[in-house]
Order: sequence, then structure tokens, then C-alpha cells
Amino acid sequence: MSLSRRAALATGFAAAATSAAGDTPEVHIAMVPDTAPPASDVAAWSAYEARLRARLADGGGGRFDDPGGRAALALVNQARAAAGATALAWHGELAWAARAHGGDLARRGAVEHLSPEGFDPSHRLWLLGRTTVGSPSENIAYHHRPGPPATPASLMAQWRASPGHWQNLLRPSHTHAAFALLRGPDQALLVGLFCRPLAMLPAPLAFRANGDEIAQALRTIDPDLNPRLGAPQGARRAGRSGGLRVVQISAERRDAPGGDAYIGGPIFLPAS
Repeated sequence: MSLSRRAALATGFAAAATSAAGDTPEVHIAMVPDTAPPASDVAAWSAYEARLRARLADGGGGRFDDPGGRAALALVNQARAAAGATALAWHGELAWAARAHGGDLARRGAVEHLSPEGFDPSHRLWLLGRTTVGSPSENIAYHHRPGPPATPASLMAQWRASPGHWQNLLRPSHTHAAFALLRGPDQALLVGLFCRPLAMLPAPLAFRANGDEIAQALRTIDPDLNPRLGAPQGARRAGRSGGLRVVQISAERRDAPGGDAYIGGPIFLPAS
């Protein structure tokens, strides 16, 4: 695993990095709307879903430190308790997304939130998490320095030193989180995802779903949340004339800041 620093960050997210040269300043770049491939581009969405699943299996050349990921949650909850915020529960689907992204960063040799194809942290959850309706925020910490290996505490110290990271970590509205710690020679990468799920499907919706499976998934969501189907959130409009071939379940969050908002859930390909 050999990583370099690149600033390609999504809205509300920031990556913190430590190298032999010292701390890298925090970078915030506003997310460009509709960065993901269009809903007509089945090949692009299928390829990224397959890529993420491959990184779950191989770590992109790095080694997953599962106890370290759990230790990060304990440290986060200690910090939240000190700030008067409620503890976060571990969320398995967030863990898949965090692990897959950590492995993908290791394979690509970069530290960033937005993939070169235009996929962001929410897309990763919606592609891998087959039951969760919710949109996560993401923190990343990176260490590359000879000497003693980085610990969850030393990596979290990067977030503590960054107001944007720390605010995200302590946000009272979060209820769930998961962390993936990936290690390589003299390197460590910690990916954290935070979320307040709006709804959970009782059974996973397949990535390639037939009509009955789709209808059943919609029926299990509280009708007061106005569940609906549409193009994936963040998909580019260019090319949508090719048809809605990549579809997403979403539901309405009535207490969203600034007014009601539709929150995304599993993305799928309707079976022909």
C-alpha cells in the first residue's frame, strides 16, 4: 500500500493526513452537484459496485486491522460522552462501505472522498448496503511515517486537530458509525462513516432486483416517509435520455435542515 495526498473532497467532508513532512493542512472543496455517472450508464455503476466488493476481499494490497476499527468507535464514543453527545452504535453496512473505500484508496494510491468516476461516500453505502436508507458523512485520517505504527488514538488525534472533522464526529444527530483501519508498511489509513439512518429494509434488496422484490422493498418502508423510486442521487443528468436503467429507493426526511428532503437508499438494476 503506497498512498499519495490528493485533494478531491466532497461537501462536508475532509481528509487529514500525516507524512514525514508533518501535518497536511485540511482542505475543503465544495461538491460539484451530479458528479456520478448518469442513470443510463449501467456499465459504470456495475463496474464500481464490483470494484468495491473486490476491495472488501483483497484490501487493495493493505491489511485490515479489525480490532483497530472497533477501538476507533470506542474512542469516538468517549469523546462524544465528554461533549454530552449520545454514543454511536456500530453499523455493519457502514463498515462495508468504509472497508471498501479504504481498500480502494490503497489500490489507487490516493487519499480522497470522491472517486475518479465521481462516486461519493453515500454512493458507496447505497451500492454495498442493501437495507439502509440514509446518507453518511465521512472522515479519513492517513499516516505515512517510519517508526512506531499509528494507533487508533493517534489517527483520531488528527481529527481532533481539525475543526471540520471534530464537528462531524461529535454531531448530535448521528446515531451510527463504523470505522475501517487499513495498514501497510509504515502507513495506516482510517476511514470513518457516520449516519442517522432514516429507514431499514427488513431484508436486503438485491443489486439486480426483479419487480416483485422492488415492490416488496417499497411496501416495507413506512408510507409516511413517502418512499419512491428514481435516478440515483448525485447522478449526472447528461445521458438520462438513455432511460432510467440504474434506480434508487429513497424516502422523505421531514426534519432535514432547511426543510424536507429525500434521503437515498439502496441502488439497484431492475431485472429485465
